Amino acid sequence: MKEKEGSQLIFILAGTLTILGAFAQLFDLKFAPYIFSLGAGFLIFLYGKNVFDKAKIDKRQQRMARIGLFTSLMLGIAAYFMIIGSNSWVPFVLIYALSSFFQSFRGEK
Repeated sequence: MKEKEGSQLIFILAGTLTILGAFAQLFDLKFAPYIFSLGAGFLIFLYGKNVFDKAKIDKRQQRMARIGLFTSLMLGIAAYFMIIGSNSWVPFVLIYALSSFFQSFRGEK
């Protein structure tokens, strides 16, 4: 398996875990924060890896990679709020979702 295919597979798995964890949290399931945290951790890892992979690319792509890493850290904060039982996790997931939506139009063609 090539590295890019592996990263895409991990990204799909991480996104699925994050979405499942968020929906499970809406239904107050006990295991929801852990599923969400696992997916968020994978996403943070992938965005961090992306920042280091783009180190020798043009400034625009470096900036987009750093924005992706910063917003993925919002998922880590959301996971923390889920684990402590606060409902403050929702705005952080919203910030991540809106930023990802923005980046989908600004990313590579």
